[in-house]
Amino acid sequence: MGENEKVFTNGNDSRSASESEVILDTNELRLIEGHGRLKVRLSGNRIDAEFHNLEGPRFLTSYLRGKPAEMAPLVASRICGLCYTAHSINAAEAVEEALGVTPEGDVVELRRLLYLANNLRSHMMHLLFLSVPPIKGLISVFRLREKELVAAGTRLLSTSTQLIEHWGGRSVHVPNVVVGGFGALIRGRELMESISRLESLRADARKFVEHVLEMELPELERFRTMISLKADNYPTYAREAPLIVNDGSTITDEEYVNDLEEVVKEYSTSKHAYFRGSEATVGALSRIMLNRRRLKPEARDYAERIEWRINPFLMIKAQAVEVMHYLEEIVEAGERLSDATISPNGYPCRAGGKKGQADPCFSDRSGKGIAIAEAPRGTLCHACEIEGGLIKDYRVYTPTAVNSKSIEMDSVEMVKRFRPLGGEKLKYVLEDLVRCYDPCLSCAVSLDFLSDR
Repeated sequence: MGENEKVFTNGNDSRSASESEVILDTNELRLIEGHGRLKVRLSGNRIDAEFHNLEGPRFLTSYLRGKPAEMAPLVASRICGLCYTAHSINAAEAVEEALGVTPEGDVVELRRLLYLANNLRSHMMHLLFLSVPPIKGLISVFRLREKELVAAGTRLLSTSTQLIEHWGGRSVHVPNVVVGGFGALIRGRELMESISRLESLRADARKFVEHVLEMELPELERFRTMISLKADNYPTYAREAPLIVNDGSTITDEEYVNDLEEVVKEYSTSKHAYFRGSEATVGALSRIMLNRRRLKPEARDYAERIEWRINPFLMIKAQAVEVMHYLEEIVEAGERLSDATISPNGYPCRAGGKKGQADPCFSDRSGKGIAIAEAPRGTLCHACEIEGGLIKDYRVYTPTAVNSKSIEMDSVEMVKRFRPLGGEKLKYVLEDLVRCYDPCLSCAVSLDFLSDR
C-alpha cells in the first residue's frame, strides 16, 4: 500500500458493518460495464452507501513495471473494452513526456480524431443499450417502441466503431497507437471516406439527441466539486492543457495528480480518488457545465435548451449533446487532414518485449510523464516513471475512481428523498442513478500491488 493511501471502512462511521442494518442491496447492478453492487446501510440515524466494485484484480499496471517503455500503449489498451483507445493514447503520451519524444506531423491531430471516435462510440453504447431503456421502464433496448430511433442509434454506433477500426488498426484494443506516432500507414483520402459515412448520419444523430433531451429525469441537485480539462476547443484530447474546477481555479496536470488521494475501501476492488480531501465529479456533465461555450454550433444549440445544474441524472443529456459535438468535430478535423499521409513511425512494441530489456533507443533515458485527457466517462490520467528505458512505476487515475464517492453520496441523498417509494422502486431509481455516471468497473480495478515473492 502506498504512502498516500488510506483504508476507510463503512464510510466514516465508527460502527462495524455487523452493527448496521442493510436496508437496500442491489446485489449485482444491471446494465453497467463490469460487475458492481450498491449497498445502503442504516446505522442509527445515519445512512451510508457502499459502491462495490466486484471485478477481479487485473494487475496490468504491476505487469508494466520493469518492462520496456514502449509496451505501455499496448498493455494499457487492455484495461477496458470500452475506453481502450483513450487508455492507449494516454499511455503513449505519458511515455513520450517521460522520454522527451515529440510526435511529428499530423500525429497529434489524428490521435484526437481517434479519441473523438472512441468517445462517440462509448456514448452511443451507454445511452442506447444501458441507460435510456431502464429509465423508460424497459429491460432492454429492443423493447423500445421507437424502432427507427434504435436503428438510428445502431447506425451511429456501428459507424463510429468502423472509424476506430480503420484508424486504430482494430475495432478493440487498438494496436496502431505507438510511442511517437502510429504503427501503420494512414492516408487522408481514406480518412475522408470513413468520415463521409459518419457525416451522412447527421439526421440520425439529431433524432437520437432530441429524443434523449426530451426525457423526463429525476431531480437530485447537490453541490460538489466539478473538474474538466480546459482547452482552446471543447476538451477531449489536448496535450499540455490545464484543468478547470468549478470554483473558477485552473490547475496543471501535475497539481491534479498531487491533489488526488487514493482511498482503499475494504468492500471494493477499486480505490476511491478524493480531490483535495473530498469528493469530486468528472464526466460529460462537468465538461458541459465548465466548457459549453466551446461546443460546436449545432451541439451548442442543443445545450442551450437545458437548464444545467449539478444533477447527476443530467449526465445522460450531457452525453447526448456531446454525441452531436463529436460528430461535428470529427467531420471538421477530417477535412483538415484530407491531404495528409501519416507513415509508420514511432517506436512500436517489440515482439516478446521482456522485463529488464530496454529498447536501445531509450536505454539511456529516464524521466516522469503525465497525460490527461477527457475519456468518455471523464478526466483520465496516466502517470509513469521511467528509468533507463524501463518502466519503474505506472499509475492510472480513472474517472470511475474519482466518481465513486459521488455515487455513494448521491445514493444517500436519493434514499433520504425517495425512501417512501419502498424497496423495489427505490432500488430501480438507485440503479438508474449509478448508470447515469456510466461507471466502467474494469477501468477502476486497482488492486495492483504484487508481492515481492
